[in-house]
Amino acid sequence: MSLLSDLSERVPGRAHGPGASEYDAGRTVFAGVGEPDAVVRPHTVEEVAAAVGLAAAAGMPIAVRSGGHGLLPVDGGLVVDLAEFTAIEVDATGLVTVGGGAHWGDVAAVLGPHGLGVSSGDTRDVGVGGLALGGGVGWLVREQGLAIDALREVELVTAAGEVLTLSETSHPELFWAVRGGGGNFGVATRFVFQAIPADGLVGGLVRFDRSDVPAVLRAWRDVMRAGPDELNSSLMLLPPFGPEMPGGPQLGVALKGDESRLHELLAPLLALPSVVEVSLAPVAYSELLEDAPPGRPPFLFVGGNGFVPDLSDAALDAVAAVYAREVPTMVLLRALGGAFSRVAPDATAIPHRDAEALLIVNGVLAADASPEQLAAVKAGSDAALAFTSGTYGNFSAEYGPEVTASMYPPATLERLRRVKRQVDPGNVFRRNHNIAPAD
Repeated sequence: MSLLSDLSERVPGRAHGPGASEYDAGRTVFAGVGEPDAVVRPHTVEEVAAAVGLAAAAGMPIAVRSGGHGLLPVDGGLVVDLAEFTAIEVDATGLVTVGGGAHWGDVAAVLGPHGLGVSSGDTRDVGVGGLALGGGVGWLVREQGLAIDALREVELVTAAGEVLTLSETSHPELFWAVRGGGGNFGVATRFVFQAIPADGLVGGLVRFDRSDVPAVLRAWRDVMRAGPDELNSSLMLLPPFGPEMPGGPQLGVALKGDESRLHELLAPLLALPSVVEVSLAPVAYSELLEDAPPGRPPFLFVGGNGFVPDLSDAALDAVAAVYAREVPTMVLLRALGGAFSRVAPDATAIPHRDAEALLIVNGVLAADASPEQLAAVKAGSDAALAFTSGTYGNFSAEYGPEVTASMYPPATLERLRRVKRQVDPGNVFRRNHNIAPAD
């Protein structure tokens, strides 16, 4: 019998094949459309366990769809679509229980009336599951740390079809692994986060022209080094896209405090002669989240990302140089430090806790760019990324053993591989930044 027919017997009404609307929805992700053998859209955790256990017993690879942003199109095997796991509840202590298929915009909308937030992604549409398991760099990262640092509990369905509740005291080693190890260890059907107060925010944008990018970079670094944990920001360097879009540095900022305090903290940046726009005002946390683009753009991003331990003058000079090259280049610097850096490097599977910032560099090329063009632009991007200490998997569009090795130091990766051997020795959860089971 086929996987689809077996699933139809095990979870009636929940397994879907070609021609079904649920199949089309489950196989469609941000990066494209795949051809899995079957898509299962379970309604209960018991149905997840039944489907996973069946596919794993048959040696079928299993991919999990939550928001659909980080997943590559899947050909063959099973897609577990968590589209019905979207419940969100918050209690009086700020513990928020979130289904594995919920989106961060929905979480922010539920928490907003309570004056609460959880450090999350930058877009409303990104799924809670994939982002949280991979780390979760959000707007509150300097005050709360990563999304995984706010995690208190995870409900996980393993390859054996077991339903486990993970926490610091229940399966602690597996709980350690899922906080940064991605979807390698099972299907996360439920998360419990500790939310924090997120009302009383002010924020917005400050735009600069391209006349003195190095000065903007240095002033931003110095402001963030001196600023309190409550000051969060990203500095994006945008390429020019014609007279209507001249490009230049653009600062996104949020502060828990009042507008005068924000102006005071940003004074060295606001005093720069290259400032062309200042738009700062009270803002709700949910308003900081943006709408995600509707799909893969019709051009190529060539580059990568990494954690920067030291925003030295040399590192910033390299960033300015790669931005100034002839190829249109987008650069993003997300300020870290604060609560992010007060977590021990071995407390979760994200060890790069000494980082001052997360750096993303991407040259923009036509979709039909030649291999020679791709290699040249990649080499230019790598000159800036040479100042990083490790890759952040959630922002990596490339997959393979080398990418996984760049995400984790050897000791962290070996520890993850030992956990993998215990819960998924057949490596059925391999449609990801794969962590192979230890020998």
